[in-house]
Parts: sequence; structure tokens; C-alpha cells
Amino acid sequence: MISIRFDSFLHSSNILYSGFTVSTAVFFLIGVCFSPVYSQENESELTGPMFNQDTTSQPPSPSTLNDKFPKMFVKITSHKNADKVDSGTVTILGLSSDSGSRDCIVEMDWNNQKPSWIVTPTGPGGSSDFSTWEFTYDRNTHEIEPGTNELTSKLTCINPGPLTKWYSVTLVGLPYPIPRPFPLP
Repeated sequence: MISIRFDSFLHSSNILYSGFTVSTAVFFLIGVCFSPVYSQENESELTGPMFNQDTTSQPPSPSTLNDKFPKMFVKITSHKNADKVDSGTVTILGLSSDSGSRDCIVEMDWNNQKPSWIVTPTGPGGSSDFSTWEFTYDRNTHEIEPGTNELTSKLTCINPGPLTKWYSVTLVGLPYPIPRPFPLP
């Protein structure tokens, strides 16, 4: 009985092997016969505005792109990393790449917490010119606390964009004087 089962197994494997061999040969012959008909050696004959571009022209140079879209930046200029400041109210000054040709906004946050606050633009272009700006951390936003305070400025521009840049400084808030003065209402 064992020999019969083994013989039937050999017979079924030969059928599978021969079927595989025949199908491989058929696909090979089809490929050989039709490859000259569907050759990819010639250039595409697609037409239209996208395909009629001059392929010999060079992409715009980085200086051309920088003239059209100057590099984005935002920076806190009034303080450097690890500056020691009195805890409580602190005013921050900064610069950004905003200009009349861009639609940008600058925000500040404290220790990457929400909410963030829109800074006051002080650029020569008026109330929407964030090329220079200021922001005051106070009891209406978030006072500087004793210890580490990470202050992050965020520039978001819609034209071109939307694009976003960040700049952070870490200030060390000095302990409050004893006794701490009460804020005036």
C-alpha cells in the first residue's frame, strides 16, 4: 500500500511540474512575439502643456527662488539661552522674515503648553507687519516662573505656504523676592 500511495504522489507531482513548464513556455513565447510591437525604446508621443515643456532647460537657481521667496526665520532677540531674569513679567522682542509680500503671523508659547498667544507686530508696515515684534509674559498670559522657562516663538506663513518655523530660548527665572509684591489690580 505504501508503494501505491508513493506512486500516486509522483504522478500528481509530474502533472503539476509539466503544467508549470507549459505555462512558463507560453508566457515566454507571448513575450518574444509581442515585444517588438510594444517596444519602449522610442520616446513617448504624449502631448499637451505638461508634455511640451523644454526638457533642456535648467531648474531655477536657488538665488532666483530666494529672490522670489526669501528664507523664512523667526528669532527672539532680547534674550539668549540660559539668561537669568526676574520671575514675573518679562517682555520679549524678536524678528521674523515677514514682509508685505507674505501673509504671516508670530505666536509665543510657554513650555510648549497651550494656548499660544499672538505677539504684537511692531514692523514698519503696520498692524500686520511681524518683521519686528514684541510680547509680554504677564499675569494675563503666563508669568515667568522661578526655574526653567522655555519660550518658543512660532512663525506661520500662508504665502508661500503654509510654512512654519520655530525658535526657542530657555530663560532661568530667579526666585521671587521675599516678601513677593502683590500685583496691582
